[in-house]
Parts: sequence; structure tokens; C-alpha cells
Amino acid sequence: MLLLLFTVSLARKRKLRENYTLLWLFISLVLFLIIGEYKMLTGLAGIFGASPNSLLTFCGFVALLLLILQLSIMNSYQAMQIKNLTQKISLLEQKFYQNSLLKIKNKVKISS
Repeated sequence: MLLLLFTVSLARKRKLRENYTLLWLFISLVLFLIIGEYKMLTGLAGIFGASPNSLLTFCGFVALLLLILQLSIMNSYQAMQIKNLTQKISLLEQKFYQNSLLKIKNKVKISS
């Protein structure tokens, strides 16, 4: 319950982006439902032949792996965007430098 309230608080203060907010709200709601419905957890544990504690630990481990995977995908996408933007800035700086040299050469020709 505290995770849910903390996530909403961060989202309202604009310290957590919308896509992360939805992810954390989903995680906190799932955790709240699993912990709140202990009978459901014991039923699932019985199906898999495990204790409720080990099933909960396993689900948490899988959730963390999925979270790391999602963050890695976003990190890769942002790295690609940074590379593309850096290349565009470099091209723009090169064009600007060439235009500045042309203007200087034209001024020199006019004054000579």
C-alpha cells in the first residue's frame, strides 16, 4: 500500500514519468492483490508444488527481471537517440562553420 501511495505522490510531483508511473502502479497493485489474497497465493503455490513464501519470492524475482529488461530496452533506445542527435548537431555545426567561412571570404573579396 505504501508503494502505491509513494508512486502516486512521485507522479503528482512530476518526479516520475508517465510510462514508469504505469509500470510501478501495476507492480504495486499486483503485489497488493497477491499479499491481500493469501488464499489465492496458497492455491497457486499448491498448483506449482511450492510453499507460498518461495512462490512469492520467485514472482518477485521474475518481476525484477522484467523491470530490468524494460529499463535496458529504454536505455538502449535513448542511447541510440543521443547518438543520432549528436550526429545531427555535428552536421549542423559543420554547415554553420562552412557558411561562416563563405561569408568571410565574400567580405574579403568585396573589400579587396
